[in-house]
Amino acid sequence: MYEVAAAGKVFQISVEDGTVQVAGSEKTVDYLLGADDSGHLLIDGRSVEFAVVAVEGGTWSVSLDGRTYDVGVKSRKEQLLEKFGGAAGGTSRHRDIKAPMPGLVLRLEVEEGQSVKAGEPLLVLEAMKMENELTAPSDGVVEAIHVSAGDAVSKNALLIEIGSDHS
Repeated sequence: MYEVAAAGKVFQISVEDGTVQVAGSEKTVDYLLGADDSGHLLIDGRSVEFAVVAVEGGTWSVSLDGRTYDVGVKSRKEQLLEKFGGAAGGTSRHRDIKAPMPGLVLRLEVEEGQSVKAGEPLLVLEAMKMENELTAPSDGVVEAIHVSAGDAVSKNALLIEIGSDHS
């Protein structure tokens, strides 16, 4: 069982033998994985393009049909450790926002020193003729911006650094 946080919502997800249950709703899922952590999902017969990039500490940048989401994932073990006061990893209070795919920075939605909330837009990246809004994975403060509007970036390029807003 995984706990997945995306777009301000938390979902319980379990995966077993090609079946995925999200909040009690069962879906049949198959996938074709490319060489670069991208590919196609077949969800109940509907094809969805995807790309996944690990950001840091259980956070992933996930693109589905051209829309990008910052997604937090906790395993059952991490959920239990958190519940009982432990920590599964370090105490990193810093997040790196990286490009989930090569593209062109269309516009920045934040500036250095600005406080952001989880899910708030950070920048818009054009890739494959689609605009992808990258959002804050958690509350924090924009510590550094490494790109400008008009910059071409490669996959995994460091775009923005976000630090804790209570450091």
